[in-house]
Amino acid sequence: MPFPPKTPHRRRVLTAALGLAAAGFAPGLTLAAPAPLRLLAPAAYGDAALLKMLGAAAKTTVEARTLRDDDEALAPLRPLGPGATAAEKAARPGLVVAAHPWLRGILWPEGVVDPLAKQPPPATIELAPGLAPSLAALETGIEGRYHLGRAARFDIVSLGIDRRRVSADAVADLGLAIIDDPALTGRIGLVAEPSLLLPLAMLYAGLNPFRLQRPSEWRRFEAGLPQLLDRAGLVCRTQAEAAAALAEGRIDLALPLGIGALAPARLGGNGNLTIAVAGHGPLGGKAAFYRVEMMAATAPAKALPAARAVIEALAQPAVIAALARAGGLGPAAGLTLPAARDLLTPAERAALAFDDWPALLGRCAPMGLVPERSRADPLLEKALAGRV
Repeated sequence: MPFPPKTPHRRRVLTAALGLAAAGFAPGLTLAAPAPLRLLAPAAYGDAALLKMLGAAAKTTVEARTLRDDDEALAPLRPLGPGATAAEKAARPGLVVAAHPWLRGILWPEGVVDPLAKQPPPATIELAPGLAPSLAALETGIEGRYHLGRAARFDIVSLGIDRRRVSADAVADLGLAIIDDPALTGRIGLVAEPSLLLPLAMLYAGLNPFRLQRPSEWRRFEAGLPQLLDRAGLVCRTQAEAAAALAEGRIDLALPLGIGALAPARLGGNGNLTIAVAGHGPLGGKAAFYRVEMMAATAPAKALPAARAVIEALAQPAVIAALARAGGLGPAAGLTLPAARDLLTPAERAALAFDDWPALLGRCAPMGLVPERSRADPLLEKALAGRV
Protein backbone atom coordinates (compact mmCIF):
# COMPACT_ATOMS: atom_id res chain seq x y z
CA MET A 1 0.00 0.00 0.00
CA PRO A 2 1.59 3.32 -0.97
CA PHE A 3 2.33 5.89 1.71
CA PRO A 4 0.05 8.91 1.76
CA PRO A 5 1.54 12.05 0.28
CA LYS A 6 3.58 14.23 2.64
CA THR A 7 1.45 17.30 3.01
CA PRO A 8 3.05 20.42 4.60
CA HIS A 9 1.18 19.72 7.85
CA ARG A 10 2.34 16.10 7.93
CA ARG A 11 5.93 17.12 7.21
CA ARG A 12 5.88 19.52 10.20
CA VAL A 13 4.53 16.80 12.49
CA LEU A 14 7.16 14.31 11.34
CA THR A 15 9.94 16.86 11.73
CA ALA A 16 8.86 17.70 15.28
CA ALA A 17 8.58 14.01 16.19
CA LEU A 18 12.03 13.24 14.79
CA GLY A 19 13.47 16.22 16.67
CA LEU A 20 12.05 15.00 19.97
CA ALA A 21 13.28 11.47 19.31
CA ALA A 22 16.76 12.75 18.53
CA ALA A 23 16.75 14.70 21.78
CA GLY A 24 15.93 11.53 23.69
CA PHE A 25 12.22 12.10 24.28
CA ALA A 26 9.60 9.49 23.57
CA PRO A 27 5.83 9.87 23.24
CA GLY A 28 4.09 9.97 26.60
CA LEU A 29 7.10 11.44 28.46
CA THR A 30 7.10 14.95 29.93
CA LEU A 31 10.05 17.31 30.05
CA ALA A 32 11.92 17.25 33.37
CA ALA A 33 11.90 20.43 35.41
CA PRO A 34 15.17 22.39 35.21
CA ALA A 35 17.60 21.72 38.02
CA PRO A 36 17.47 24.21 40.90
CA LEU A 37 20.04 26.99 40.89
CA ARG A 38 22.01 26.97 44.15
CA LEU A 39 22.89 30.27 45.80
CA LEU A 40 25.62 30.47 48.43
CA ALA A 41 24.95 33.69 50.33
CA PRO A 42 24.46 35.33 53.73
CA ALA A 43 21.29 34.36 55.59
CA ALA A 44 19.27 37.38 54.42
CA TYR A 45 19.30 36.04 50.85
CA GLY A 46 17.29 33.03 51.98
CA ASP A 47 14.21 35.25 52.21
CA ALA A 48 11.33 33.40 50.52
CA ALA A 49 9.94 36.43 48.67
CA LEU A 50 13.37 37.33 47.31
CA LEU A 51 14.12 33.77 46.16
CA LYS A 52 10.76 33.61 44.39
CA MET A 53 11.59 36.77 42.43
CA LEU A 54 15.06 35.51 41.54
CA GLY A 55 13.64 32.15 40.49
CA ALA A 56 11.15 33.85 38.19
CA ALA A 57 14.02 35.68 36.51
CA ALA A 58 15.99 32.46 36.03
CA LYS A 59 12.91 30.40 35.09
CA THR A 60 13.90 27.83 37.68
CA THR A 61 13.94 27.36 41.43
CA VAL A 62 16.64 29.23 43.32
CA GLU A 63 17.70 27.55 46.56
CA ALA A 64 19.83 29.36 49.14
CA ARG A 65 22.60 27.89 51.25
CA THR A 66 23.69 30.10 54.13
CA LEU A 67 27.18 31.56 54.04
CA ARG A 68 27.99 32.44 57.64
CA ASP A 69 31.21 34.27 56.86
CA ASP A 70 33.02 35.39 53.71
CA ASP A 71 35.97 33.21 54.72
CA GLU A 72 33.79 30.14 54.18
CA ALA A 73 33.00 31.01 50.55
CA LEU A 74 36.08 29.53 48.92
CA ALA A 75 35.89 25.86 49.95
CA PRO A 76 32.41 25.07 48.52
CA LEU A 77 33.40 26.66 45.20
CA ARG A 78 36.63 24.77 44.57
CA PRO A 79 36.52 22.39 41.57
CA LEU A 80 35.13 18.96 42.29
CA GLY A 81 37.44 16.02 41.76
CA PRO A 82 36.89 13.30 39.14
CA GLY A 83 35.31 11.08 41.79
CA ALA A 84 32.59 13.57 42.71
CA THR A 85 29.15 12.04 43.10
CA ALA A 86 26.05 13.20 41.28
CA ALA A 87 24.73 14.58 44.57
CA GLU A 88 27.89 16.62 45.11
CA LYS A 89 27.69 18.01 41.59
CA ALA A 90 24.02 18.89 42.03
CA ALA A 91 24.69 20.64 45.34
CA ARG A 92 27.46 22.84 43.97
CA PRO A 93 26.46 26.53 44.02
CA GLY A 94 25.91 28.30 40.72
CA LEU A 95 25.85 31.71 42.41
CA VAL A 96 27.73 33.22 45.32
CA VAL A 97 27.32 36.43 47.30
CA ALA A 98 30.37 37.76 49.13
CA ALA A 99 31.73 41.13 50.21
CA HIS A 100 33.50 42.88 47.35
CA PRO A 101 37.06 42.52 48.75
CA TRP A 102 36.65 38.74 48.88
CA LEU A 103 35.16 38.56 45.40
CA ARG A 104 37.85 40.72 43.83
CA GLY A 105 40.82 39.72 45.96
CA ILE A 106 40.21 36.02 46.72
CA LEU A 107 37.44 34.30 44.75
CA TRP A 108 38.35 35.85 41.39
CA PRO A 109 42.12 35.19 41.64
CA GLU A 110 41.36 31.63 42.78
CA GLY A 111 39.35 31.11 39.59
CA VAL A 112 36.14 30.00 41.32
CA VAL A 113 33.92 32.72 39.83
CA ASP A 114 33.28 33.39 36.16
CA PRO A 115 33.13 37.01 35.00
CA LEU A 116 29.99 38.28 33.35
CA ALA A 117 31.98 40.07 30.65
CA LYS A 118 35.58 40.85 29.72
CA GLN A 119 34.92 44.57 29.78
CA PRO A 120 34.38 46.69 32.89
CA PRO A 121 30.69 47.17 33.67
CA PRO A 122 28.97 50.32 32.46
CA ALA A 123 28.35 52.97 35.09
CA THR A 124 24.86 52.31 36.39
CA ILE A 125 23.59 52.86 39.91
CA GLU A 126 25.58 54.38 42.75
CA LEU A 127 25.31 53.97 46.51
CA ALA A 128 25.29 57.75 46.86
CA PRO A 129 25.71 60.61 44.37
CA GLY A 130 29.36 61.34 43.61
CA LEU A 131 30.72 58.55 45.80
CA ALA A 132 34.21 57.45 44.73
CA PRO A 133 35.28 54.90 43.77
CA SER A 134 32.21 54.21 41.69
CA LEU A 135 30.18 51.08 42.22
CA ALA A 136 31.16 49.98 38.72
CA ALA A 137 34.82 50.11 39.80
CA LEU A 138 34.11 47.79 42.73
CA GLU A 139 32.32 45.37 40.38
CA THR A 140 35.45 45.17 38.22
CA GLY A 141 38.47 42.89 38.58
CA ILE A 142 41.40 44.45 40.40
CA GLU A 143 43.38 44.61 37.16
CA GLY A 144 40.74 46.97 35.77
CA ARG A 145 39.14 44.45 33.44
CA TYR A 146 36.22 42.03 33.60
CA HIS A 147 32.79 42.55 35.08
CA LEU A 148 32.87 40.17 38.05
CA GLY A 149 29.43 40.59 39.57
CA ARG A 150 26.70 42.98 40.59
CA ALA A 151 26.19 44.82 43.86
CA ALA A 152 23.30 43.62 46.00
CA ARG A 153 23.21 44.71 49.65
CA PHE A 154 25.74 46.96 51.38
CA ASP A 155 26.34 48.59 54.73
CA ILE A 156 28.50 51.03 56.62
CA VAL A 157 30.84 49.65 59.29
CA SER A 158 31.18 52.23 62.05
CA LEU A 159 29.75 53.15 65.46
CA GLY A 160 26.15 52.79 66.56
CA ILE A 161 25.03 55.26 69.19
CA ASP A 162 22.04 56.32 71.22
CA ARG A 163 22.11 60.02 70.43
CA ARG A 164 20.37 60.90 73.68
CA ARG A 165 23.61 59.96 75.42
CA VAL A 166 26.30 60.23 72.72
CA SER A 167 26.51 63.06 70.21
CA ALA A 168 27.08 62.21 66.55
CA ASP A 169 28.82 65.58 66.23
CA ALA A 170 31.21 64.58 69.01
CA VAL A 171 32.05 61.37 67.12
CA ALA A 172 32.69 63.41 63.98
CA ASP A 173 34.96 65.82 65.89
CA LEU A 174 36.84 63.42 68.15
CA GLY A 175 37.01 60.44 65.83
CA LEU A 176 37.47 57.03 67.41
CA ALA A 177 39.16 58.72 70.37
CA ILE A 178 35.64 59.13 71.72
CA ILE A 179 35.94 55.50 72.83
CA ASP A 180 38.44 56.73 75.44
CA ASP A 181 35.95 59.16 77.00
CA PRO A 182 35.82 58.17 80.70
CA ALA A 183 32.07 58.73 80.68
CA LEU A 184 31.71 55.80 78.27
CA THR A 185 33.80 53.31 80.21
CA GLY A 186 31.69 50.19 80.63
CA ARG A 187 28.99 51.63 78.37
CA ILE A 188 30.53 50.40 75.12
CA GLY A 189 29.54 47.23 73.32
CA LEU A 190 31.80 45.29 70.97
CA VAL A 191 30.56 42.90 68.30
CA ALA A 192 32.80 39.84 68.02
CA GLU A 193 32.67 39.58 64.23
CA PRO A 194 36.41 39.35 63.50
CA SER A 195 36.28 40.39 59.84
CA LEU A 196 34.67 43.70 60.87
CA LEU A 197 35.95 44.22 64.42
CA LEU A 198 39.61 43.70 63.48
CA PRO A 199 39.84 46.57 60.97
CA LEU A 200 37.96 48.89 63.33
CA ALA A 201 40.32 47.93 66.16
CA MET A 202 43.25 48.78 63.91
CA LEU A 203 41.64 52.11 63.03
CA TYR A 204 41.21 52.77 66.76
CA ALA A 205 44.96 52.20 67.14
CA GLY A 206 45.59 54.79 64.44
CA LEU A 207 46.43 52.34 61.65
CA ASN A 208 45.18 51.85 58.12
CA PRO A 209 44.05 48.21 58.32
CA PHE A 210 44.09 47.67 54.58
CA ARG A 211 47.86 47.88 54.16
CA LEU A 212 50.94 46.25 55.69
CA GLN A 213 52.10 47.67 59.02
CA ARG A 214 55.54 48.83 60.07
CA PRO A 215 56.99 47.31 63.28
CA SER A 216 56.24 50.49 65.24
CA GLU A 217 52.66 50.47 63.97
CA TRP A 218 52.24 46.84 64.89
CA ARG A 219 53.35 47.58 68.44
CA ARG A 220 50.73 50.30 68.57
CA PHE A 221 48.07 47.78 67.60
CA GLU A 222 49.28 45.29 70.19
CA ALA A 223 48.86 47.98 72.85
CA GLY A 224 45.60 49.37 71.52
CA LEU A 225 43.68 46.11 71.23
CA PRO A 226 43.55 45.25 74.96
CA GLN A 227 42.82 48.90 75.68
CA LEU A 228 39.76 48.71 73.42
CA LEU A 229 38.56 45.57 75.18
CA ASP A 230 39.04 47.27 78.56
CA ARG A 231 36.66 50.04 77.49
CA ALA A 232 33.92 47.56 76.64
CA GLY A 233 31.26 46.64 79.15
CA LEU A 234 29.60 44.16 76.81
CA VAL A 235 30.81 41.85 74.05
CA CYS A 236 28.11 40.52 71.70
CA ARG A 237 28.20 37.77 69.13
CA THR A 238 26.15 39.64 66.54
CA GLN A 239 25.27 43.15 65.51
CA ALA A 240 21.63 42.38 66.26
CA GLU A 241 22.52 41.67 69.90
CA ALA A 242 24.44 44.93 70.16
CA ALA A 243 21.57 46.88 68.59
CA ALA A 244 19.19 45.33 71.13
CA ALA A 245 21.51 46.34 73.97
CA LEU A 246 21.55 49.90 72.64
CA ALA A 247 17.77 49.95 72.38
CA GLU A 248 17.41 48.66 75.94
CA GLY A 249 19.82 51.28 77.31
CA ARG A 250 22.40 48.76 78.52
CA ILE A 251 25.11 50.46 76.44
CA ASP A 252 25.48 53.88 74.80
CA LEU A 253 27.80 53.04 71.91
CA ALA A 254 28.53 49.86 69.94
CA LEU A 255 31.01 48.83 67.28
CA PRO A 256 31.18 47.60 64.64
CA LEU A 257 27.61 48.42 63.74
CA GLY A 258 25.81 49.22 60.51
CA ILE A 259 22.58 50.77 59.29
CA GLY A 260 21.00 47.36 58.77
CA ALA A 261 21.52 46.36 62.40
CA LEU A 262 19.75 49.47 63.69
CA ALA A 263 16.97 49.67 61.09
CA PRO A 264 14.59 47.15 62.74
CA ALA A 265 14.79 49.00 66.07
CA ARG A 266 14.31 52.35 64.34
CA LEU A 267 11.36 50.93 62.43
CA GLY A 268 9.93 49.88 65.79
CA GLY A 269 9.99 53.48 66.99
CA ASN A 270 13.48 53.83 68.48
CA GLY A 271 14.64 56.68 66.29
CA ASN A 272 17.29 57.72 68.81
CA LEU A 273 19.56 54.95 67.57
CA THR A 274 21.77 56.02 64.69
CA ILE A 275 25.08 55.42 62.96
CA ALA A 276 27.85 57.90 63.72
CA VAL A 277 30.96 58.22 61.56
CA ALA A 278 34.23 59.79 62.64
CA GLY A 279 35.23 62.85 60.68
CA HIS A 280 38.92 61.94 60.45
CA GLY A 281 41.19 58.94 60.73
CA PRO A 282 44.13 57.02 59.24
CA LEU A 283 42.21 55.48 56.33
CA GLY A 284 42.90 58.21 53.81
CA GLY A 285 41.59 60.72 56.34
CA LYS A 286 38.68 58.46 57.31
CA ALA A 287 37.96 56.10 60.20
CA ALA A 288 35.07 54.02 58.88
CA PHE A 289 34.40 51.89 55.83
CA TYR A 290 31.61 50.30 53.86
CA ARG A 291 31.29 46.82 52.43
CA VAL A 292 29.30 45.90 49.34
CA GLU A 293 27.93 42.40 48.86
CA MET A 294 28.38 41.25 45.27
CA MET A 295 26.61 38.42 43.49
CA ALA A 296 28.69 36.45 40.98
CA ALA A 297 28.40 33.29 38.89
CA THR A 298 30.60 30.41 39.99
CA ALA A 299 33.00 28.50 37.74
CA PRO A 300 32.74 26.35 35.73
CA ALA A 301 29.69 28.24 34.56
CA LYS A 302 27.41 25.40 33.46
CA ALA A 303 24.44 27.34 34.78
CA LEU A 304 25.69 30.69 33.50
CA PRO A 305 22.55 31.68 31.51
CA ALA A 306 20.31 31.15 34.56
CA ALA A 307 22.89 32.68 36.89
CA ARG A 308 23.26 35.69 34.62
CA ALA A 309 19.48 36.14 34.59
CA VAL A 310 19.42 36.21 38.39
CA ILE A 311 22.30 38.69 38.55
CA GLU A 312 20.66 40.97 36.00
CA ALA A 313 17.43 40.82 38.00
CA LEU A 314 19.21 42.64 40.84
CA ALA A 315 18.67 45.85 38.86
CA GLN A 316 14.88 45.49 38.90
CA PRO A 317 13.18 47.92 41.32
CA ALA A 318 11.00 45.21 42.87
CA VAL A 319 14.05 43.01 43.50
CA ILE A 320 15.98 45.95 44.98
CA ALA A 321 13.12 46.59 47.41
CA ALA A 322 12.96 42.87 48.25
CA LEU A 323 16.71 42.89 48.92
CA ALA A 324 16.27 45.82 51.30
CA ARG A 325 13.54 43.96 53.21
CA ALA A 326 15.28 40.58 53.21
CA GLY A 327 16.31 39.40 56.64
CA GLY A 328 14.74 42.41 58.31
CA LEU A 329 15.64 45.75 56.75
CA GLY A 330 18.94 46.94 55.35
CA PRO A 331 20.56 49.09 52.65
CA ALA A 332 20.50 47.75 49.10
CA ALA A 333 22.31 49.00 46.03
CA GLY A 334 19.83 50.73 43.76
CA LEU A 335 17.62 52.30 46.40
CA THR A 336 18.75 55.67 45.07
CA LEU A 337 16.54 54.93 42.04
CA PRO A 338 13.11 56.51 42.62
CA ALA A 339 11.32 53.46 41.18
CA ALA A 340 12.91 51.27 43.85
CA ARG A 341 12.87 53.76 46.72
CA ASP A 342 9.17 54.45 46.24
CA LEU A 343 8.38 50.77 46.83
CA LEU A 344 9.46 51.21 50.45
CA THR A 345 7.12 52.82 52.92
CA PRO A 346 8.03 56.22 54.41
CA ALA A 347 8.62 54.47 57.74
CA GLU A 348 11.04 52.02 56.12
CA ARG A 349 12.95 54.82 54.41
CA ALA A 350 13.19 56.70 57.70
CA ALA A 351 14.37 53.57 59.52
CA LEU A 352 17.13 53.16 56.94
CA ALA A 353 18.17 56.80 57.47
CA PHE A 354 18.02 57.02 53.69
CA ASP A 355 18.56 60.78 53.54
CA ASP A 356 21.77 60.45 55.59
CA TRP A 357 23.50 58.03 53.22
CA PRO A 358 25.39 60.58 51.10
CA ALA A 359 26.95 62.27 54.15
CA LEU A 360 27.72 59.00 55.94
CA LEU A 361 29.18 57.22 52.92
CA GLY A 362 31.20 60.30 52.03
CA ARG A 363 33.09 59.87 55.32
CA CYS A 364 33.78 56.18 54.65
CA ALA A 365 36.30 54.33 52.49
CA PRO A 366 35.54 51.08 50.67
CA MET A 367 36.53 48.01 52.65
CA GLY A 368 39.65 46.11 51.65
CA LEU A 369 41.38 42.92 52.67
CA VAL A 370 43.51 43.09 55.83
CA PRO A 371 47.05 41.99 54.85
CA GLU A 372 48.07 41.48 58.49
CA ARG A 373 45.06 39.37 59.34
CA SER A 374 46.95 36.09 59.76
CA ARG A 375 48.93 37.46 62.67
CA ALA A 376 46.28 39.86 63.97
CA ASP A 377 43.47 37.32 64.27
CA PRO A 378 45.19 35.28 67.03
CA LEU A 379 45.65 38.47 69.06
CA LEU A 380 41.99 39.37 68.63
CA GLU A 381 40.90 35.84 69.51
CA LYS A 382 43.01 35.95 72.66
CA ALA A 383 41.62 39.36 73.64
CA LEU A 384 38.04 38.13 73.19
CA ALA A 385 38.59 34.86 75.06
CA GLY A 386 36.15 34.54 77.91
CA ARG A 387 34.26 37.68 76.90
CA VAL A 388 31.72 36.17 74.49
